[in-house]
Amino acid sequence: MNTTAKVTIGVLAGASLGLLAGVLIAPSSGRKTREKLLGKSKELKNQMVGTLDDVKKAYNKKVEAYVNEGKHGIETLKNSLKV
Repeated sequence: MNTTAKVTIGVLAGASLGLLAGVLIAPSSGRKTREKLLGKSKELKNQMVGTLDDVKKAYNKKVEAYVNEGKHGIETLKNSLKV
């Protein structure tokens, strides 16, 4: 797991715990607390999906760069062997 993924997971875990603690400590009825938790969990889910999409795009871009570099290296090797 790379550093970006670790930082992302850490930030999301910290945000989740902070959100949960804030909602549970706030003085509200049980019903309102459950509604807040549901709403905040949906927001957090959307944020996580967006962040994971960004990480996935960055990973795919890096893999594509390595593939292209490998293809270029193979072509260079082929050309040097033809001489």
